Amino acid sequence: MKTDNILTDMVTQSDFSNVAESIRGNLSSALPKMIEYKTYLQRNVLDVATCNELDDVKNGIVNGSLMTKLIILAKSRWQSGATVDLYCLAMSVATIIKEYDWGTEYLSDKGLFSLAMQIQNA
Repeated sequence: MKTDNILTDMVTQSDFSNVAESIRGNLSSALPKMIEYKTYLQRNVLDVATCNELDDVKNGIVNGSLMTKLIILAKSRWQSGATVDLYCLAMSVATIIKEYDWGTEYLSDKGLFSLAMQIQNA
């Protein structure tokens, strides 16, 4: 299982799935990192969100520009290039999206990989 990709390496779906399976088998190993990332994202998105974006959150209206801001913030935290960290960041973004009442589709394997690719390519 490849977990230490260099930032220039593209994470493959296979690599990502292997890491996801490993983390699900021992969630306690990655949970502190997920919590740290989620806390960072939730705090810092407030510094870049507009009033309209925050209103959309309050009203449960999906806002693409705010989602992009979350992804860019996640990318800024992905310093190691490790697939494990990318998974934890994708999960953090997905749970924030869920809390915004923007849906749960990103919590699926396909959705998490989609977020991971957006973070990687941001």
